Parts: sequence; C-alpha cells; structure tokens
Amino acid sequence: MEKNSNKAKIFYYEIIRKPQPMSSRSLLLRQIRETSDRLTAAHNRFENECDEDLLDSVIYEIQSLKALYRYLLRRAKEEGLQCGEISVFGREVI
Repeated sequence: MEKNSNKAKIFYYEIIRKPQPMSSRSLLLRQIRETSDRLTAAHNRFENECDEDLLDSVIYEIQSLKALYRYLLRRAKEEGLQCGEISVFGREVI
C-alpha cells in the first residue's frame, strides 16, 4: 500500500505540480503587459506628485519604461507576434 502511495506522491509532485516552462512568445507578451502596467502606474504617479525631486525621478522612470516598451515591441514585431490589447498614452508616440 505504501508503494502505491509513494508513486502517487511522485506523480503528483513531478507531473501535476511541475510548472510548465513558458514559451519565449508568451514570456515576451507577459513582459510587454507588465511594462505597459508599470508605465501606466508611473504616469499616475506623475499626475499626483508634488515634490520636484520626485517628479524628476518619475520622469526618468517614464523615459526608461518607454525605451523598454519600444524594445519589447520591436522584438515582438520581429517575431511576428500579435496581441489584441493596445495602450495609448494621450497623443504621445511611445
């Protein structure tokens, strides 16, 4: 009986609970979504910040995230990746 119990545990932990590796395409999509979310949050912080030093910090963060976002979008385009979600920040070109 104990043998079967151990086999069931092994099956459960090695097969069922084992995380599946993400494909490079799904990883890239996840990175794009996370960067877009971070960019939205930075824009919100910019709108609500009063301190000049912190405003400078948020501006640099926004510029950095925009560069990362452009890079990820360029990689996605090179891989022929398409996604239905589009984020536009005002009329500004990212």
